[in-house]
Amino acid sequence: MSLGKIYIPEEQLLKQIQEAPVPINLFLAINHSVFVKGDQTNFEIEPPFGVEASELYPDVRYTTVEEYLDRFV
Repeated sequence: MSLGKIYIPEEQLLKQIQEAPVPINLFLAINHSVFVKGDQTNFEIEPPFGVEASELYPDVRYTTVEEYLDRFV
């Protein structure tokens, strides 16, 4: 079993964001930011502001996204 992939052009998503009522437009805008623009994934944690979680808790085994998907798909 696999997840189906649906392609939605960015322009269509932006139009849906503009036309959707609150709070649906907020949900769509956050999805656009995270999944289309990648705003939440491409950044470095600078030492004066914090550290990566695996440095704080080296004894914890973290689950990857792939491992989570393998459980549910």
